[in-house]
Amino acid sequence: MAAPRVRVPGLAIAALAVLVVGVFTIAPTLSTYLSQQQKVRDAQALVAQQRADLDDLAAQRARWDDPAYVRAQAGARLYYVMPGTTAYRVIHASPAAPAADETARSTAWPEVLARSLTAAGTTDEPAEPGR
Repeated sequence: MAAPRVRVPGLAIAALAVLVVGVFTIAPTLSTYLSQQQKVRDAQALVAQQRADLDDLAAQRARWDDPAYVRAQAGARLYYVMPGTTAYRVIHASPAAPAADETARSTAWPEVLARSLTAAGTTDEPAEPGR
């Protein structure tokens, strides 16, 4: 017994050929369109970032219009002081040595942690707000 032959109509082959040609015709155009859309989104993001930077710079410029801010900056940056004010400047300051009890406390952290966990697990009091 011979296997039945499957006949594909000519109209189906022509439709498939038109579909393949259409895909190959539209694909480059679609690719160009999508890349241009991505460039537009990137440019819009850049513009938004630059506007935010511009707003920050405008706020910074507005601060410089305030005489109190200018005086504070002159004092902090240039070490200027107002007449009659005594200014102190510390040169070669050495960091303070930690106290002996702080050193002992910092090395016993596992014990402190165990006590804290035990106290937290056995207390009936509600937690303090903000903690």
